[in-house]
Amino acid sequence: MDKYYYTDTIYLQDTNIYYDKDNIKKKVQNYNWHKILSEYGWEKLNLKWIKKLNNLIDFVPRNSLFGVLDCGGEGDCLFHCISYALKSDDVFNINLNYEVSDLRQIICDNIDIEKYNEIIGIYKILKDADDFDEDWDPYEIEFDEFKEILLEGGNNYWGDNIIINILKEKLNINIIILSSNNITNQHNYYPLLYDFDKKLNTIILLYEDNMHFKLVGYFDDYMITLFKNVPQEILKLIKYLR
Repeated sequence: MDKYYYTDTIYLQDTNIYYDKDNIKKKVQNYNWHKILSEYGWEKLNLKWIKKLNNLIDFVPRNSLFGVLDCGGEGDCLFHCISYALKSDDVFNINLNYEVSDLRQIICDNIDIEKYNEIIGIYKILKDADDFDEDWDPYEIEFDEFKEILLEGGNNYWGDNIIINILKEKLNINIIILSSNNITNQHNYYPLLYDFDKKLNTIILLYEDNMHFKLVGYFDDYMITLFKNVPQEILKLIKYLR
């Protein structure tokens, strides 16, 4: 059976994650996933969110199975997270590989002049409210220039709700966002402008301090980041399950 190596000692094999210790193959377990996978960058979801989610289920595991992974930044954190999650569905399939540039191209290809006017109208409102953080001016930018900035990536154009909704539609997925503000100590579900569709795969993101996206995973023999079955506590959180 093929192995997919995350590090020199941690690998995926037949939907299970193993690690080598003293030349002995060991399976990563529910009780130690956070210790073993920390070598790759995974850490537990913050305690406030763990408590919030635990309150929504009857059986609470001794060790929370929700983790978060920082997939990268430099203005592309949203795209890095989605790219990683999509690839995780089949790590051995070289054709299933959306790079950040591919995702930005999808967005660019699906913005016509009508959509551009709609988006820029929203950004003008944000600028008037002193809530616009980009380096360019929505009152001055033209259609072609806007698309160039979109494609260029990095800190010229961060991902936001508008971009998330376009990606959700074109990739045919659900995107759920958990928000954590460590300054105000607020931890809330971040509602988007569409209904959850249980027939679609789902990506869960953590949005930290109104500036950085991380990928949320759930350990079940391996770290799930593209969900065919969303954990019950998340469904209850978004009020899909009453």
